Amino acid sequence: MTKEIKTEHQGATFKVIHCEGALKSFEKALISVTPHNKKRSLKNAIIQLIERLADGKRMSRENFPQEGILPHSKGKFNAFKKLPVRAYCWLSTKYPNTYFISHYTYKDKQKLDKKDIGKVHANWRDKEE
Repeated sequence: MTKEIKTEHQGATFKVIHCEGALKSFEKALISVTPHNKKRSLKNAIIQLIERLADGKRMSRENFPQEGILPHSKGKFNAFKKLPVRAYCWLSTKYPNTYFISHYTYKDKQKLDKKDIGKVHANWRDKEE
């Protein structure tokens, strides 16, 4: 049975909240994943990463690298990496012990796109300012 990705996940240490449109971006990213049977395992792996983060467990640099800088030099944002899908997120300074997932994207390359930076910054401004 496949678990569903929740809009909000409360763990032992952190709350992980998806920004508006983030879950739709996940479904859109999954469309490009082939073969079809890989979609379920990828979804389960993303859920497992969210649960690990929420429970305050150690995250590897491979699966949770720092990707870019937040607006106004307010820190950095990270990415859940489960190739070929990434989810961009940040630890809130406004809401204690809360991570926000900005959006998901299908990535077939390593470089961070300007449009992904723009989406993270827009979502950060919506939540933090």
